[in-house]
Amino acid sequence: MKPVLCLGDICVDLIIPYAAALKAKAGDTSLQQNTDARPVEGGSVANTACTIARLGTPVQFCGTCGDDAYGQMLKNGLLREGVDVSLLRMEPEKPTQMVLLVLNEQGDRTAFACPAHLGSQHAIVPDQIPDDITSRISWLHVTGMMLREDPAARTQLDLMRRCREAGVPVSFDINVRVEALKSPTFFENLNKAVSYSDYILGSAIDEIPMLAGEHDAQLAAKKLAAGGSVIITRSGDQGADLYHAQAHIHFPAFRVTVVDTVGAGDTFDGAYIAAKLSGKSDAEALCEANAAAAICVSKSSGRSGPTRSELDAFLADA
Repeated sequence: MKPVLCLGDICVDLIIPYAAALKAKAGDTSLQQNTDARPVEGGSVANTACTIARLGTPVQFCGTCGDDAYGQMLKNGLLREGVDVSLLRMEPEKPTQMVLLVLNEQGDRTAFACPAHLGSQHAIVPDQIPDDITSRISWLHVTGMMLREDPAARTQLDLMRRCREAGVPVSFDINVRVEALKSPTFFENLNKAVSYSDYILGSAIDEIPMLAGEHDAQLAAKKLAAGGSVIITRSGDQGADLYHAQAHIHFPAFRVTVVDTVGAGDTFDGAYIAAKLSGKSDAEALCEANAAAAICVSKSSGRSGPTRSELDAFLADA
């Protein structure tokens, strides 16, 4: 099988257990969570690539990080998971992007990019991508993370267009961060990305409604699906829904104890892509994606997606 190409962000996540630290400071002796801030390998698209690799599907990552100690850590992390890093560029003039992830009592995170602008992950350039890339890959996965700044935005949109024209499936996770809302070109780029996408994934709470200009997630998804794309709305502990033309599939979430939600959507995306490429139906792929996300949130960090054997065992016991 030709590999999936995941193009986008890779960064160091600095996980800050703020709620746990407050409890510890207040003298909560029942606290079992780690209260130390810790750097871990991250990046939405990099996390998705690792999930795809763990599930046994070949995958290649294209992105940019700094040529520094953190950058080497990120490269080694991808290699350890079996991801092809031949299109990863290590930029000597930019430090590796860091994202601060502040966790609340429910394990939900608020993300802050550091630096907020002109970070290493937005330095992806066209020269990183071979001219014949569309003949080398089976699928392209990208997110909205790269759409607020060039050269990454221009590079991603051009590749999405080329894949769409070549018949290579394109999945697009909206993944809007607060920094993007201030970008004058972000929404223009977002509309272009939607026009090139076969699969659009996002939060049912805010991203899908924002994209369609509707307050109701179901109405928004149906409106977007009328354009021909498969629309997948993720609703956390309420499960996920898939819309395509007149079809609507709902799959409930699996019940697990949540440690943190970092990387849950990234893991969902990777499992859905792997399932579709293995010939699974939309309903089967939605089930596997929900299960993989459940496994991820029951552990710590965004790289907690399951292996194939772990996913199969989880589904067998569900």
